[in-house]
Amino acid sequence: MEASADHADDVLLKRPWLSVNISSCQLLSKTWFGETTYRVLLTDMHCVWEERMDAASIHSRAQELNPRLRASVGAFFSHLCEVAEPCLSGRVGAVGCEVQVFLNRKDDGNIHVKLKSELAGLPFHWEFICSPAPVALVCVQLVRPLLVMSRLLQQQVEQLGGLLARKDAEIQDYRENGATLSRERLQTDVFESQPYRESFMSQTLPLLWSERSDALGFDSDLQQLYATVVAHRSSRKRKLSSETSAVEDRPAAEKP
Repeated sequence: MEASADHADDVLLKRPWLSVNISSCQLLSKTWFGETTYRVLLTDMHCVWEERMDAASIHSRAQELNPRLRASVGAFFSHLCEVAEPCLSGRVGAVGCEVQVFLNRKDDGNIHVKLKSELAGLPFHWEFICSPAPVALVCVQLVRPLLVMSRLLQQQVEQLGGLLARKDAEIQDYRENGATLSRERLQTDVFESQPYRESFMSQTLPLLWSERSDALGFDSDLQQLYATVVAHRSSRKRKLSSETSAVEDRPAAEKP
């Protein structure tokens, strides 16, 4: 039995944004494959595209693109998962058979990702037809988590700055009471947050803007932070939903 739309949205939210390169185009990809349905999100940081397909639509497109193949929707989908998931998660080498992937940008703003592989000794073709995603979806899947991540990292920096200030005060107290360093190379300057911030920005920002676009992806630490943020959101959402249901199910107080 397929997941409901709300459940599919929650599952997709928990999936990581992965860096992929298709036809020399660097993208971030997020996918979810159910039993016989899928959701795909792609972004080049200029636009976000999506496609969602159910069993009937998958079977219809499979027959249209592969008229010589006769198979159940389950067989089509199983093979599609086998070749598509690695390609859309940057693991083309993990595909068990030879597969070719192409990306085409259309004049209507859509992008088409075409796959070519082999099924039962015959060519198997598939085409993801992704259209610009609604703003609400982009906010849920990308913007809001990034804003929360940014705020978390900002608070972490502030706490680390406070910790360094306390460490400096502790070191100064030791010095005033006659303590000395056994190795001069361990000597450090007093940490000043504003000069450090200005120096960090002036040195790091030019490097980030000069790097290739794939540097804007999520490394392992950011992937973990993203996962933590969305897991907390999902847990909070379930708690609020449970509390709301409990209130609605509570019997009305009897009138005096």
